[in-house]
Amino acid sequence: MKNFKLIMISFYNSFAWKMLIGSYLIAIIGGLAIFSYEQYGAQKVLVAEIGNSNKVVAELTDVAKQYETLKADDQVKKNEALSEVITNIQKTYEDGAKLFEDRADLVITAGKVATVDKELAKFLSLLGDQKWVEANEQVKKVRTEIDKIIVANTPRTTALQSGGQAKVDNTLPGSGYSRQKVTTGRGEFVISMISAPGARVIVETASDSDCSDNCPTKTLAEHVAASGGFAGINGAYFCPPDYPKCQGKVNSFDTLAVNGRNKAVLNRANNVYSVVPLMAAYGNNLSFYDQTVQWGVDTSSTGALANHPRLVRDGSNATGDNGSKGTRGFIGKKDSTIVIGHVYAASLQDTAEVLVTLGIQNALNLDGGGSSALYYEGSYKAGPGRGLPTAIVLAR
Repeated sequence: MKNFKLIMISFYNSFAWKMLIGSYLIAIIGGLAIFSYEQYGAQKVLVAEIGNSNKVVAELTDVAKQYETLKADDQVKKNEALSEVITNIQKTYEDGAKLFEDRADLVITAGKVATVDKELAKFLSLLGDQKWVEANEQVKKVRTEIDKIIVANTPRTTALQSGGQAKVDNTLPGSGYSRQKVTTGRGEFVISMISAPGARVIVETASDSDCSDNCPTKTLAEHVAASGGFAGINGAYFCPPDYPKCQGKVNSFDTLAVNGRNKAVLNRANNVYSVVPLMAAYGNNLSFYDQTVQWGVDTSSTGALANHPRLVRDGSNATGDNGSKGTRGFIGKKDSTIVIGHVYAASLQDTAEVLVTLGIQNALNLDGGGSSALYYEGSYKAGPGRGLPTAIVLAR
């Protein structure tokens, strides 16, 4: 147990983990550099000896041909082997980082993660032994344990039939807060949502300017109060302090956001994310764009928020993404009704299908997991989750 704790602490120290990965890469790159240097040295010797005699030249020419043949054959094999090692390191690191992010979310949403930690310990042991194939297989086992906890912690619905099963309701409520089970071609899913006909949508940001680390956050209730709203939901993806990879960029986010209350524009210059979908609010009307660049920046709006992916476009599933199971946030619209909420134990495809089934015409994915928060008429219906750099507020 003591060793396990030490391993866990080491993994959470993102700098140490990066140093480990860096060591692997340095060793590989160093090996390539030595190999290249030896090649270069051999070539210099050959050049120096070429002027001695025609016989030497002839011999060297023959050796050079053999050398080039061997170099081509061996280098291809070496490059393939090195490429495979680098790919395995990268994939295993990315998969491992995602597992620990999902674990951090579970600590907030479920609390009990002992079974996950047991499987994670095996994963870390395999990493230490550089058993990439076994480590990748262990990723699946950890994922299975995570999914079990996610499903077990799906909120119950209150409307029960005589048989004790949650009532399935595929109808979007006319107004107010609702938690219900929706049946789709991909299965049944619980959704918590707020339907608000005619509500004004306001995007809130905790910061009034770009921020790269230790960025300010507010609780969802504070965001709602800032705009005098009656409801709200967490905003775009960001880098929370309990994710190992987020050290050095805590609570930062990269996508465009426009504060609808004070007109602050954040991340305007981040062109890398100009292709990310965006929702722009104009009072009680929403506009959805497949790419941020299609909108530009309009500070006459009541705010805008870019995130990914777009879930629903004109009544149809708009995403090819799937992803793992988890709590998925969204903002959507059906006719004049604004809808915000979360779908539980769902992939992105699952979430899109639930919204299409409810008749929502357009929708954008929001952050979820441990950042999930839903607020309505003075109380939390989900969360409060983490502190939030962005949020979406509904006002009358």
